[in-house]
Amino acid sequence: MEAQIDIPKTEIIVSEYPKQIGLVNDFENIFTEEEKAQLTRFLSYYKKTSFREIAVITIDSIPINTEFDQYVIKMSNNWNVGENNNGNGLTLVLSKSLRKVRISTTEKTKNLYLSDEFCKKVIDENMIPEFKNGNYYDGILLGLNELIRKWI
Repeated sequence: MEAQIDIPKTEIIVSEYPKQIGLVNDFENIFTEEEKAQLTRFLSYYKKTSFREIAVITIDSIPINTEFDQYVIKMSNNWNVGENNNGNGLTLVLSKSLRKVRISTTEKTKNLYLSDEFCKKVIDENMIPEFKNGNYYDGILLGLNELIRKWI
């Protein structure tokens, strides 16, 4: 009989993260194909011209007994968003079904440009009002535009 090792329920293992497929990862199928294509073009152009990386992710669930914010932070770190661009990165994660949104930045991005307070303000003032009206794509675009405007 093999000994079983119990992993605490709050510990997230790498296999519990979805595999990154690009800059736009719509695992919850919120966006249309055209919206995904437009977002991808926008984020690719921004990455190429600014040397900063933004990943947009939608998810419909997280592992049981896992806190959303911690899951997003660890997923962003696991995906190394911004690491190939000298640590300039952020991850925007939306879950329509969980009614949660989070902007997770690299330490460099947070310390030099986008504080947690500013990111929360962008979510509260630019994104959530659109989400409440069912305009998820518009909310994401408004949020991204505010983040990029400050991230110069």
